[in-house]
Amino acid sequence: MARRKRSPADLETHRLKNRECMRKARQRRRQELQEMQTTLSVLEKQYAELSQRSANKAKNSDAELPKTCRDRMYAEVVALAKRLGAENLYLQTMLKQKITWEHQLQRAVDFEMSDIFTTTTRVQSSARQLNLDILTEDQAEKELGFRRLTDWDLTRIILDNKRDTRHVENLLLQTAGSTRSHRMQAFGWDIIQRIEGGVMEFVFTKKFSGLNVHEILQTTLANDLELELLRKVRGETLRLQVIQQMGPNAFVFVHDVSSTGDINIFRSVVARFLIEDTREVPLNTSGVVTGTGYILGTHSVVTDKAQHLSVEELSGKLAWADVALSIGIYDVVDSITGETNQYVRWAGRHDYCSEEHALQNASDTLQCMLRWEMSVIAPALNLVSISCT
Repeated sequence: MARRKRSPADLETHRLKNRECMRKARQRRRQELQEMQTTLSVLEKQYAELSQRSANKAKNSDAELPKTCRDRMYAEVVALAKRLGAENLYLQTMLKQKITWEHQLQRAVDFEMSDIFTTTTRVQSSARQLNLDILTEDQAEKELGFRRLTDWDLTRIILDNKRDTRHVENLLLQTAGSTRSHRMQAFGWDIIQRIEGGVMEFVFTKKFSGLNVHEILQTTLANDLELELLRKVRGETLRLQVIQQMGPNAFVFVHDVSSTGDINIFRSVVARFLIEDTREVPLNTSGVVTGTGYILGTHSVVTDKAQHLSVEELSGKLAWADVALSIGIYDVVDSITGETNQYVRWAGRHDYCSEEHALQNASDTLQCMLRWEMSVIAPALNLVSISCT
């Protein structure tokens, strides 16, 4: 039976319902957390007062009370202290669990703020008609072991992508001078790459002016969904088929790239999504300021591929690559000069099985970024220059 395609109005209604449920859940959890913190504070205060009172009373009455009476009172105090201590420990444990839950909830809030479903009018005005090569749901499950993602699956993927790429950024920017990292300047880009085993991590940063951040990433997303356009940026691409569309700015596709050596093809099933984002950007004049913009993220999707091995996989000619990539562009306003610039950052982590293939992937990724600048950024800058003249 064919799956009914939801209209933009249905998607918007679904999104609003999710947002309202999340708001109520956050409010309820905050109230529960506040009540537990209040109860814990009261118990700790009672415990401290009881301990102090018991100590003072025992000190004053030691000489007056018989030994048996003192022993009985001491035993009662110890038992009460143990009970209060156990209750205190239990509440502290529950409080830690609540705080952990709050952290998980905050991850969902981050996603809610980065609203993936932009308004229909905005999408229609900025996105062209896409010519997609579609792999059906049955074919995707049979060949790739892929099962359709839910909205929550996509939420989790987005949050994992943000966590993984930010971890790579922090690691490489802090250890850029280490022997494992390679740093250089080229064509205005600050380039840091690190290879360990089959894993290649990278951070590329450059400042521009006059860019429309949303249009740049919207164009990039559209180009990356058509094989011939993607090959202009990543020439080693062999296959690109969309297997699920989850909104105007969220797609899942299978991606094959050619390689040299013992493995001929690296395959990935990835989710690609465009969301709003903010980040802190250090400026020489204004200190750290908050930039606003968008992230175009790409993240591997877990499939049942082990149950659907192809002839190429069994022969060792095809392997799966694990991918986590984000392309972020942010408008940053210098509060001192009033100047607005755009900061572009590529960051990610690719696992290509062996150091040999990781080295090749490092070169391919750098070339891909430079071709992307020439094919997407440069025309946009030329348009800005022409309009100014």
